[in-house]
Amino acid sequence: MIRTAARAVDAERIKLLTLRSPLWAAAAAAVLSFALAALQASVSYGYAAMPVSTAAMGVAVFGVPVLMVVAAMTVTGEYRSGLIATTFMAIPRRTLVVCAKAVVAAAFSVVASAVMVFGSVMVARAAAAPGVAAGLTVSATMRFAAAIAVYAALTAVLGVGVAVLLRHTAGAVTVLLLWPLLIEPLLGNLPGRSVEIGPYLPFANVFRFLDVQWLFPEYPMHWGTLGSLGYFAAVVGVVFAAGLVMVNRRDA
Repeated sequence: MIRTAARAVDAERIKLLTLRSPLWAAAAAAVLSFALAALQASVSYGYAAMPVSTAAMGVAVFGVPVLMVVAAMTVTGEYRSGLIATTFMAIPRRTLVVCAKAVVAAAFSVVASAVMVFGSVMVARAAAAPGVAAGLTVSATMRFAAAIAVYAALTAVLGVGVAVLLRHTAGAVTVLLLWPLLIEPLLGNLPGRSVEIGPYLPFANVFRFLDVQWLFPEYPMHWGTLGSLGYFAAVVGVVFAAGLVMVNRRDA
């Protein structure tokens, strides 16, 4: 069993790293994150130290969602080409295949997001005034990079789960991008309802864990910072579990 799992993970690793699209997507996300870091640093003034969460906000808001789409495409690409049937013939345990895809996608997202965080901080330090850059220390950067790595790993698993449920690239990409970038911000800012809805929005919770100020107001949360992370992880777990149930019930 362990040997089969190791082979499944290695096979998925080879599939991911031999394609150019994941690397190009990660590079595009990094460029966007670095550009936002430079913009944030250049418009900051005075002697208030910029926190790492502000310098690397582009990683949380744009970079990780792109990596989430890359994770989804490791599944939908095989359904589109028909390769998924061959994969399930080689490894009949479909749960093992999907879990291997999630593990590889999560590892790729962790490495890519950490690189983006350190790169964003370096760009921000170069573009900011000395007083502004004082808060961009190595220790603070490492702490934020660790938090982003947890976020990136969970979103990669979420991307695989959504992709297994929907199977089609267009549908999976639409859901995964609109969910954090449009749907939740709209729901979280509904007049008169935001206080009731906001605490239960998954991405609003994980942004609270990261201390990233995105398009959400302050909500009276029912749990602490770690509780927000746990809530997001629970939502990811439910979606991924649903994907495992469906992949074993459907035909390839």
